[in-house]
Amino acid sequence: MTSSSRVPAAAPDSAGFRPGRRLLRWAWIAVAAIPVAFVAGMAIGEGLISLQGYNGGDAVPPGVVALAAGPALLVVLAPEVAAAVLGFRARARGEARGLIPAVIGVVAAAFTILTNTLPLLLRLG
Repeated sequence: MTSSSRVPAAAPDSAGFRPGRRLLRWAWIAVAAIPVAFVAGMAIGEGLISLQGYNGGDAVPPGVVALAAGPALLVVLAPEVAAAVLGFRARARGEARGLIPAVIGVVAAAFTILTNTLPLLLRLG
C-alpha cells in the first residue's frame, strides 16, 4: 500500500515572507529619493542652459528652455514614477500600505509636471 501524505503549503505570512514587502521597501526608498532627484534635476537644467550660452539673468528663448527641461524632468520624475509603480505593485501583492508611497509618487509627479510645463506653455502662448 502506498500512502500519499501531503504536506500542506505554508501560508505566505507563516515565515514572515510577504511578496509585497520588498516592493514596499523599494517604494519608500524611491519616495526618499524624490528630494535628491529634485536637486539633481535643477542642477542639470541650469547646467544645460549655461552650456547653451545663457546666464540666469538673460532672457532665455523657449527652445533653449525646452532642451534643458527635458532631461531635467526625466531625472526629477524617475523616483516619483518608481514610487507610484512599486507602491501599486506592493498593494496588488497584498501589502495594503503600498498605497501611501504610490499616492505620494503620483501627487509629486503631477505637481512636478504642472509646475515645470505650465510656465513654458504660458510663455509660448
